[in-house]
Amino acid sequence: MQHTTDVELKTGTLFGGLWPQYDDVLFKESVELFEKRWAANGEPGDFFVGKSCLDAGCGGGRYSIAMSKMGAESVVGIDLGEEGLEDARRRASSLVIGNIEFQRASVLALPFDSNRFHFACCSGVLMGTPGVERGLAELHRVLKPGGSLYLLLYGEGGLYWPVNLVMRTFASVLGKAEVDRCIAAAGLRANKRRTILDDLFVPILETYSRERVEFLLRDCGFQDWRYWQAGRFDQESDPATLVAELEIRVRLWEAGALSCSDTGKALIETHLAGLCRSVILAARNLIDQHKAGRLSDQELHHAIIGHGHHRLIATRSGV
Repeated sequence: MQHTTDVELKTGTLFGGLWPQYDDVLFKESVELFEKRWAANGEPGDFFVGKSCLDAGCGGGRYSIAMSKMGAESVVGIDLGEEGLEDARRRASSLVIGNIEFQRASVLALPFDSNRFHFACCSGVLMGTPGVERGLAELHRVLKPGGSLYLLLYGEGGLYWPVNLVMRTFASVLGKAEVDRCIAAAGLRANKRRTILDDLFVPILETYSRERVEFLLRDCGFQDWRYWQAGRFDQESDPATLVAELEIRVRLWEAGALSCSDTGKALIETHLAGLCRSVILAARNLIDQHKAGRLSDQELHHAIIGHGHHRLIATRSGV
């Protein structure tokens, strides 16, 4: 495909195989998550009525379907993972939703005319591409003047992403099939499987400071934005939830090591479980210091969560 990089193709292939593993219950929950976050952050319930929308990096189509259910006149979902796109088409068809079109395309070279969409959604996509600046510029280009973008980028700092960086190094040695076996051994659900394989094997994974995010937005032409502070519903909701997420990683690696017939791989998995346990102990010490009044809320949040996911609505200027 023209303008598509090897990194994008690898990313699309990785994700394409993850979405079909969601059963109907998990998929319904993932659709409702967008609606819950939208409402929790005070966005108008009738916003999508009559609007043309783009879901850039749609995966299995959960946000495309959410926007359709919330009243969008039309939705186009684009992705590079053909398996995920086929799953998205199947789910939209099963829900008798006819105003969504899914097509294979790159967010770095959107195949649409300028000023096409009232709204674009790009959730957890651009930090996995080799051109975040180009992707934002493309999203700005296809929005109508006055149109808006929902954007999610991972925030830097805290404990999770530095630990994940170490785990990525060893996961590349273990291989995706072995990590997938560990996930099965730990009995984790399909949504957790997707998160873990994404975090460990997506070819590019970048995190951003708020200053960097705002520079990128200004640089490609956005002038106004507002952050979503409520409705996180994820590992960065609060310090205790992030610790619980690391405990899942302990469970993952311990289950893998106990059931592994390869001594070398089992040793790596044992060490990874130990790494996560050490970070958990340090995090709990910080939480205890906070309870004792030696750390402020802000200091605890900065140490354990860092910037947190950047979720925001950016508006293209003009009328």
